[in-house]
Amino acid sequence: MPPPTAPGFWDHRLERFSDPFADLLGLGIRAEDARRNARAYLTGLLLPGERKSMEPMARRLPGRSVNQLQNFITDSPWNPDLVQRRLIEVMVPRLASPRGVLSLDDTSFPKQGNASVGVRRQWCGALGKNANCQVGVSLYYVLPHGSFHPDLTGFSLGLRLYLPKDWAEDPRRRTMARVPPYVAFAEKWRIGLALIDRARELGVPHRAVLADADYGTRGEFRAELRVRGEPYAVGVQPGTLRVMPLGPDDRPLRERPVVIRELERTLPPSAWRSIAWARGSQGPLTMELARVRVEVWHQNLHRHGNPPEPSGEKVWLVLERRPNETKAYVLWGFDRVTLRHQAELFRARWPIEQYFQQMKEELGLDHFEGRTWTGWHHHVTMVALAHAFLMTVRQEEVPPGERRPTLPKVRRWLDGRVGLALARAASAAGEDEGLRNRVLQRVFAISDLPVYWRRGRWWIPTLAEYARGTE
Repeated sequence: MPPPTAPGFWDHRLERFSDPFADLLGLGIRAEDARRNARAYLTGLLLPGERKSMEPMARRLPGRSVNQLQNFITDSPWNPDLVQRRLIEVMVPRLASPRGVLSLDDTSFPKQGNASVGVRRQWCGALGKNANCQVGVSLYYVLPHGSFHPDLTGFSLGLRLYLPKDWAEDPRRRTMARVPPYVAFAEKWRIGLALIDRARELGVPHRAVLADADYGTRGEFRAELRVRGEPYAVGVQPGTLRVMPLGPDDRPLRERPVVIRELERTLPPSAWRSIAWARGSQGPLTMELARVRVEVWHQNLHRHGNPPEPSGEKVWLVLERRPNETKAYVLWGFDRVTLRHQAELFRARWPIEQYFQQMKEELGLDHFEGRTWTGWHHHVTMVALAHAFLMTVRQEEVPPGERRPTLPKVRRWLDGRVGLALARAASAAGEDEGLRNRVLQRVFAISDLPVYWRRGRWWIPTLAEYARGTE
């Protein structure tokens, strides 16, 4: 059976997509070989296979060895920050809009040993507990949709590794993991702020910054966004943040501030409203919400007893009542926006969770087995390129206004195209029918595409037809 290489269609699409990055990925006297390795690595991430680490990918890639892939990822001198910047410059004209939002979050990578760069025992979201892991901070561009569909448009605006303080201050571990001298300890929110600053510098159009409570509860983070004039809708911890309820003229309604959870208990039943924030496959999706105009208070660390003081941060506090808990969000820069539109804003953060899931399950984001700083950033950058490639193919293949398939379905459709191209090549070369049938069986095995015979040759549906047929 022929190897799963990519004649015709695949090579053409992938080469056209990767061409804007060729000058950054191929450096030095072996530049052309580096560019070939880059395309091979992208192909390996996109082809089917349970593991997307280097050895399994090399076995699926004709003409590429493990050493070639390892050299490209671990030792090649290309700068992942420059490639991530170029990705933003390429994708903004294709997909971005002033309606878009910047969604900030982090994702974890469970590890067994202690040698991988940045690994330590810390909160691991992938496992839902404290565990040995790495953590990457990510900024993702989301173009919201009026429906709660799994086909939302988005692309990576950057992914950087969080280096814990004990790692940053350990010269021996830094040397072994090849951490560059310029990399110092930075809190996750500062890493996220740097990614936001880069997006601003590159002119990414957006109307808000979104983040969960791990970032939103940090007063320094929100203050830096206000300094930049960045509207935000962020989650906060209802059990820790103190607020002062305000009247219509922004005057305090109480003598002392209260924790958000205490404020919730004082709200009358009439304060709660059922808001339809999106359309789902079974009808409107609703939330039970209440909102209060408040000023956030913070602890004064320079006065005896650290008494809370007004911060000047006047925001809308939105409470979302769920069966087992109440979520809290603060929104700044949206004073004249309805509650429904505010709900649409903070709910627009969820696609970054889908993005992490797709990057891990489909493209092997968490499959990297190397231990170095450069290798980690090279791998996650190539995964971001593979994700953007799938998003680009979907944008080009499905006409505007039609339902788009999820990215996993786009990848399966591409895999089917590869398998069909191999079957056609076998037939054209006069190979035996058994070989052609084995290749066609592979097409069926790696996707749910219908393969049919038309005008003397095998065909599969277009991506738009495939999307309509799998709804």
